[in-house]
Amino acid sequence: MDTDKTTYLKKIPARRSDSNKGTYGKILVAAGSEGMCGAAYLAGLAAYRSGAGLVRILTPASNRLIVQSLLPEAIFTGYDSDSNFRVLSEANVSWADILVLGPGLGTEALSVTLVRELLQAIAAQCDATPSKWLGKFPLLLIDADGLNILSVRPELMQLVDQIARQIPVVVTPHPMEMARLSAVSLQEILQCPAHAAEALAAAHGTITVMKGSETIVLDADGHAFQNLEASPALSKGGSGDVLSGAIAGVYAVLRADRIDALNEVPPEEQRTRWRRMAFDAAVTGVLLHAEAGRQAANIHGTHGVLARETADMLGIVMHA
Repeated sequence: MDTDKTTYLKKIPARRSDSNKGTYGKILVAAGSEGMCGAAYLAGLAAYRSGAGLVRILTPASNRLIVQSLLPEAIFTGYDSDSNFRVLSEANVSWADILVLGPGLGTEALSVTLVRELLQAIAAQCDATPSKWLGKFPLLLIDADGLNILSVRPELMQLVDQIARQIPVVVTPHPMEMARLSAVSLQEILQCPAHAAEALAAAHGTITVMKGSETIVLDADGHAFQNLEASPALSKGGSGDVLSGAIAGVYAVLRADRIDALNEVPPEEQRTRWRRMAFDAAVTGVLLHAEAGRQAANIHGTHGVLARETADMLGIVMHA
């Protein structure tokens, strides 16, 4: 199990002097439920703070005022029960380079419909235009209620398996979410989180971020990392949403730096490097998130840090 954080932090590239907002990716954050938009805001904020060029928040239309007031830099796309979810999903998946799915989404019927249609749209694009997607290097990250929905909808997990054969898929469960996903008791998860993460990664081809005080990242190719430096300031609501956005933003930064070189190698080699880039982004996001929590604690105290304050420290930590 690798524990050397310097290997990953050294891989954060400087921002390109000739860049524009398109250089650093278009991140779709499908998150939040009616009257519960904090997770969508935090994930979007963290994505921007960790380098993303454009962020679009897909959330119930009733959340518009709050989201646009808190994060006016984000593009807002709203939906309600009358929306055509197939058309909505196809349009947004076609637009995005990176999709964060699940924070604060809830598990109601409308949320299940949204998850199903987004996954189907991704799977369809993977099957219909593999060459286009190879050059685009997309990423799917599933967190929180996205995982809770998958745990009770095996047909949707089968879609995730299908997608993971084509593009990198990152899942970020905490122990209870892992217990639901793997049908293993919470006690067993807590006793050996690495084993649970390894089993999930192997079964579904995912990059698994097993969240905890010493978060573990494993993938199906045998790469493994553990962050041994706990950051207790992160034990607050919303911290997981910030982590999801941070991983997505870091992936956008790495992708911008490596895309030209990746496009020059054969397709199968592209996929191998692509998956490794997603693993690097997951580890780097975990490390930056933990350090941002520690830096925020220096200002607000370990007990007093809010998730948005951790998000606000991400860019500073990346620049250090």
